Amino acid sequence: MNRFLHALLTRDWKTARVAHHAVIPAHPPRYGRLQRPLQRALTQALKSLGVSRLYSHQAQALEKIRDGRDVVVATPTASGKSLIYNLAVAESLLEDPDGHALYLFPIKALSRDQLESLHQFFRAIPGPKPFSADVYDGDTSSYKRAKIRKDPPHVLVTNPDMLHYALLAYHDKWQSFWSTLRYVVVDEMHTYRGIFGSHVAQVLRRLQRICRHYGSAPRFVFLSATIANPAELAERLIERPVQVVNEAGAPQSKRHFVFMESESSLSGLAARIAVLAIRGGLKTIVFTQSRRMTELVHMAISRSAPDLPPRVSSYRAGFLPSERRHIEQALANGRMAGVVSTSALEMGIDIGGLDVCILVGYPGTVMTTWQRGGRVGRSGRESAIVLIPQPDALDQYIVHHPDAFLESRFETAVVDPENEAIVKAHLPCAAAEIPLTREEAAGWTEARRLALEDLTRRGGLLQSEDGTRWFSPSARPHRNVDIRSVGPSYTILAPHPSKKGAWIPIGTNEGIRALKECHPGAVYFHRGQTYVVRSLDLEKRVVHALPKDADYFTWVKSEKETEILEVLASRPCANFVARLGRVRVREQITGYEKKRLFTQEVLDFTPLELPEQVFETVGFWVEIEEAVADKIRRAGLHFMGGIHAMEHAAISMFPLFALCDRNDIGGISIPFHPQLQKSAVFIYDGHPGGIGLAARGYQIVEPLLEKTLELVEGCSCEEGCPACIHSPKCGAGNTPLDKTACSLVLQYLLGRRPLFEEAASLTVEDPWDAVPLEDEPAPEPRKPAIGFLDLETQRLAQEVGGWQNKHLMRVSVAVLYDSRTEDFHVYREDEIPDLIGRLRELDLVVGFNIKRFDYAVLQAYTPFPLNSLPTFDILEAVHAQLGFRLSLDHLGEKTLERQKTADGLQAVRWFREGAWEPLIRYCTEDVALTRDLFQFALEKGFLVYEDRSGNRLRIPTPWNLEKMLGK
Repeated sequence: MNRFLHALLTRDWKTARVAHHAVIPAHPPRYGRLQRPLQRALTQALKSLGVSRLYSHQAQALEKIRDGRDVVVATPTASGKSLIYNLAVAESLLEDPDGHALYLFPIKALSRDQLESLHQFFRAIPGPKPFSADVYDGDTSSYKRAKIRKDPPHVLVTNPDMLHYALLAYHDKWQSFWSTLRYVVVDEMHTYRGIFGSHVAQVLRRLQRICRHYGSAPRFVFLSATIANPAELAERLIERPVQVVNEAGAPQSKRHFVFMESESSLSGLAARIAVLAIRGGLKTIVFTQSRRMTELVHMAISRSAPDLPPRVSSYRAGFLPSERRHIEQALANGRMAGVVSTSALEMGIDIGGLDVCILVGYPGTVMTTWQRGGRVGRSGRESAIVLIPQPDALDQYIVHHPDAFLESRFETAVVDPENEAIVKAHLPCAAAEIPLTREEAAGWTEARRLALEDLTRRGGLLQSEDGTRWFSPSARPHRNVDIRSVGPSYTILAPHPSKKGAWIPIGTNEGIRALKECHPGAVYFHRGQTYVVRSLDLEKRVVHALPKDADYFTWVKSEKETEILEVLASRPCANFVARLGRVRVREQITGYEKKRLFTQEVLDFTPLELPEQVFETVGFWVEIEEAVADKIRRAGLHFMGGIHAMEHAAISMFPLFALCDRNDIGGISIPFHPQLQKSAVFIYDGHPGGIGLAARGYQIVEPLLEKTLELVEGCSCEEGCPACIHSPKCGAGNTPLDKTACSLVLQYLLGRRPLFEEAASLTVEDPWDAVPLEDEPAPEPRKPAIGFLDLETQRLAQEVGGWQNKHLMRVSVAVLYDSRTEDFHVYREDEIPDLIGRLRELDLVVGFNIKRFDYAVLQAYTPFPLNSLPTFDILEAVHAQLGFRLSLDHLGEKTLERQKTADGLQAVRWFREGAWEPLIRYCTEDVALTRDLFQFALEKGFLVYEDRSGNRLRIPTPWNLEKMLGK
């Protein structure tokens, strides 16, 4: 290792250099003690396996499991997590030998690998006969499956796919297993995010339903890599509270993390470093970000070191199971010294002791980086991780901020169990297993109940005559539900090497990705061989590809547009409003470019005629005021290029906040959106129905834009490059882009630059004209309840460009007097959703200039149309009577002999000084004044004002409360 590191750090790599070398020191183990010692048989088994003491996290987790809790253990790779659930299950079986456990692993290779470890552990437990364990998956023979069903082992090892297709679909054949199921172990929980996680959440709900049917209530044990929200993710998967253990006590050997910079081919540099390590006797794994890069690195190793190909292989999704199994075994027994893999090998398959991990491209998340890096350095050996960044914004950000990466928090794993398309796919499966009932549906979320109603209307579910039960029209709807995607899967066929006219499968692809990567003329890579797609059959979902020695790759171009279907949430942020909603995205692939390998030189463009892709999803968007566009245009910059660059850069920074990759999210920048009547940048979930990423983006939109600005301003290029604003998936070919405009747009949006010039004298009143206002009919009341509302803002009108931009002024404090409780309720900005909820409960809301001002400010916080609330505006009524306006201060003084104690300008000052007490007191006094004027007008039939000649005059107030309340 020392020789390798010395060569790596000191060699002249020509077009590459070492940007940073971090040494992560080893740390010793921390042990824990159980309150009740393990049974002697388990102590002896551990001793025979070389385990004398439990690490602190192992002991802590085992105690929680013993207490009957559902538990999630989120600790680093190789920290001994599997021992936790094996001990818990073995302890349970020693007490009740008739019990069972279900182990779920995300991939078959991991299932079989863990089975060997489980057998070894069970054999070490003294006794007449070891506990049984077996794998039940797609590779299990039909004979073996029948045997397992008839006599289930103590531990059944499988994957979510098999649980969905075989175990739950045929649950009646597993009755003895379900009725005695004590534990469900869910390993690699962090992989159950996005679409896959949303499917698995539904599968686990169905599993619990089956268990209840057979009288069991198993405990769940989740194991995860380190993520920011392990409890939240586990609880969303099973809809139950979960206890967390995330402080690891396992030791860690010394690690080196080397950050590289490269100006040339990534595959070539990765190949040279891999050859250096392998020839130095170090077992090496190279992780890439794409199937294409996997094959390019493998080809580069073969060309630069002709003696190594027999000892190095590529490994990725799309390989046939037999190919993957052969490679895994060759790595484990030492016949193979290196492997080039996509994410397929990042999980804990035992592939022998590895020493060097080369990351070709930042894996996209902190969690995944350490997960892949954790594949090396086990058994106490010193190890090295080498990161070679792609010419990509996120990669370059990481390499130029290595300390920020090394010290950063782990990301949030996002899953949406309520995805409409996925819920509708699984409800018929659940009904086919056991009919759904009205009683259980009563406890569901609204989204699931709506899905049930829609399926019933469309015939996807059949309702009983009495309306209390639902049945599936198909006996086995499971086979039509692919739990790893929401799009159709395509099979890629190539000519048989020896049978003329015959075709064999060489891989698979799915959804719109298949159209982008397997269109006619596309170059497809497989295990070092290049193919060119001859045909794409959309109906049969079959791709025919011919082998060809191509020195280029292909990249599609497309056009997109979006339509807002429903606004779900809204809030003001600095100089913009952010909204979350359901959107419809249309994408039309227009053609593809041929680009030369390694140099990416564009060779030509070929048009394509493929069907338009339309899907509904969830997105968030940043609304950009016309004032921003004016500023950019007056500066002589390209506004569309600026917001287009902002879209690219924001998407590239998104994985810093949530576990995702580029294929999970999409974006559209629009200089004028007809529904919004202004420009906007949309970022949306790239899967129908949404998977929760847009909702996460809406929550962190300001930090996201801050990181985006940091990226753009920190890049040394002049006009934009792949390290900041270029996107490798841009359907418009990265045109137009304007880096300077992007930086300015972000500065204006975030308030770094004043968007509006402040007036010479700041005023408070809204200078509206005397145009008569139309009456708005009030909806039918629910019960007599009147609220009096007033609010103060964080900013003055002149600071947001005038009164037409009240939606940007933001609330500092709002006060509501509720006639039901006769109390004043105070709301700060983060409590505005509670205020809006309370307003919607009232039969009447009363305010002074409430419709034109208070509601205009509040509307930025909610998609609910506030003007639809039953509202009485005193200023509006006075204006209708007199034809001109009077201030609240004037009416209060002349009618009640009470004056306002301050004004809006002072209120803003108090907010900025953090003087909450006088601010709240002032707002409360205004509410009390509004209430008392209203009550005076109702009782006396008039209000009092003074004209310019000093005459005190009455304003008739023929206001009828019952009429206001709709009675």
